[in-house]
This record gives sequence, structure tokens and C-alpha cells, in this order.
Amino acid sequence: RIVLLFDFFFPGSGRGDLGPGPIVDALKTPGYKDGWGGWKPFSWGEDEVRDFEAFSAGGKPTVLPIIQIILARGPDEVKRWLGIVTKWDFKRVVPMHLDAPLAVNPNEFEDAFQFVKSGKNEVRYCGEDV
Repeated sequence: RIVLLFDFFFPGSGRGDLGPGPIVDALKTPGYKDGWGGWKPFSWGEDEVRDFEAFSAGGKPTVLPIIQIILARGPDEVKRWLGIVTKWDFKRVVPMHLDAPLAVNPNEFEDAFQFVKSGKNEVRYCGEDV
């Protein structure tokens, strides 16, 4: 699950290792500061920076693939919610992750949810994995 999670954040960059190597390494670092008991079944590839740049698209807002999958289950409700939120007069959005705040108006915010309107999960940055 951890490998899958990181693959959603940086597709193509995470290199999964489900063999004994990560377990042996974890046993050497029982006080691992980032949790999981030191178990890290992946490493980052050389294309991590390239993938992050594509993902961030110069600050353009996006909805993570895993969230797109969840929201695509109730497109009518998402459209209803967007209809309410995009009537508000705002100039920035504070996302839950990554850089904040984003200089985004209601139209730009709505653009991040095009997958709901089109009925397709078209993720701009992970064609090699999805």
C-alpha cells in the first residue's frame, strides 16, 4: 500500500522493493524518525524531479489521481458542490498539501475538476503508470 501511495504522488519515480532488503534495513534503524518502523519498500528514481515538475505544472491546481477516483463515484454531487463553491468571490486557495496559498480564482479552481465534467480521469502526469 505504501508503494502504491507514493506511486500516486510521483508516478514513474517510485521504485518498489518488496524483497527482504527493506526489512533488513528497517531492523538496523528501529528508531526511524518517519514511522513505519524503518520499513521503506521503495526508493526514488532519477526522474523524481521531472515527475514533480509535471505534477506541479507551474502551480496549476490539480486533484490527485486517488482523489479523482473517489470523486468520480459521485460526479453529480461534485458538480453540485462546484456550482456552489465557484459562485464565491475568492482569489486564492489553500490546498491541503504542497505549496500554499495558490493564486486561483473560481474558474481556475473549477478547471482542476474537469475530469468530473468529462467523465474521464485524465491525469496529465502519469501516463506511464495509469
